[in-house]
Amino acid sequence: MIVRLRSRDGLERVKVRDGATLSELQSAIEDVTGVQASEQRLSEDQNLLKPNEAAKVRLLQSTEGLKHGSMVYLSYGFERDVPAATRKSCFEERAFGTSMTVAEMIAKQTRIERQEHADCASVSIERHAANAFQLYVNQGIAFSIKRCGFMYGTSDDEGNVRVEFIYEPPQDGSKDDVLVHAEGTEELGKVEIIAELLGLKRVGHIFSQSSEDRDYLISTKELCDMAAMQAEHGDHFVTAVVSLFHTDEGTDVHFEAYQCTRQCAKLHGEGWFQLDEDERRFCGAATLRDPREPEKKKPVIVAGKDTDRVDNEWFLCPVKILDHEGLMTSDFAVENRLTAWGTGELKAHLTKNKSMPFVRTLSDFHLLLFLSKNLNMDANDIACIVQAVASQQDPGEGYKIIIESLAGM
Repeated sequence: MIVRLRSRDGLERVKVRDGATLSELQSAIEDVTGVQASEQRLSEDQNLLKPNEAAKVRLLQSTEGLKHGSMVYLSYGFERDVPAATRKSCFEERAFGTSMTVAEMIAKQTRIERQEHADCASVSIERHAANAFQLYVNQGIAFSIKRCGFMYGTSDDEGNVRVEFIYEPPQDGSKDDVLVHAEGTEELGKVEIIAELLGLKRVGHIFSQSSEDRDYLISTKELCDMAAMQAEHGDHFVTAVVSLFHTDEGTDVHFEAYQCTRQCAKLHGEGWFQLDEDERRFCGAATLRDPREPEKKKPVIVAGKDTDRVDNEWFLCPVKILDHEGLMTSDFAVENRLTAWGTGELKAHLTKNKSMPFVRTLSDFHLLLFLSKNLNMDANDIACIVQAVASQQDPGEGYKIIIESLAGM
């Protein structure tokens, strides 16, 4: 059976025999992760990974109750590199200097290679923003359809991405796909201006998967979207996936982060990916065609074999996912949802936060976007308010009076 293993470094899989003992499970975990059995802390309680809760967690005493697909949480006291999800082929493991035939040299140009590490070293998502997104897809639409958002923040030279807010564009979702109506719109232009004034840029994409059963991590359509956005926004652009997992104790909402490989982005840009209707919706393997030789039936080599089908996991690099509490909150009603977004929500927000400094009340991206779309506020007004938020300086009594009047207070 396969046991899913969640640690602070991501999601991995461990294969053990049915009815394996705890020591056998620990041995298998050691083989996969390099974490010795004596340093493993295992539990079925996800609070094991929360520093403030870990001491209260009941550790795993036996494997009774574990079955194929069960989730086990692993904690250890040192840093490690997460191994790639796919094994090297015999071709990749050949000793340096081994001779190659002309055919092998030609095939090497279209050999699908795994990428050891993502270009994005880690992504930390502001916890209020992450919570607002997952609450809506979990409780608002019950994971019945897909939903997406654009993540804005910063990235450093080491590839560490820090997300400060999530913008949810106008979109039409189904259980298999989501169609976004954002690029080139006036609203997105306002979002980009607000982000720039805050010193932020678009650094990632987030989407939820429907609760429909599937046997893959990422569909081919999702992979192609990742490749296109990475090519457009840069090497550190990251994709976060929110999904629902069913366990014996109930359901868990999972956040995971990925990048596609540089080779995947290159092949997508050159037009190698062929998407029929099934692959757009729920296929976990991609069909590739060489645009230079479209008649060639098996244009790539995977694990030493000619093929035209590549499991999408070959193209994925897991990214360490973290969280933090940032300058911005996400208490105001979120745009483009099936919920109200108007002056009533503005009044409720101001009333709820009336005891706080006014600049803290304004430190909410969704509120800033709402104000930017109000005809009583021009571009200069919004710039002054956003700059006040960025510096955490009071924007002045005049703006407080104007905003409260908009709310009918």
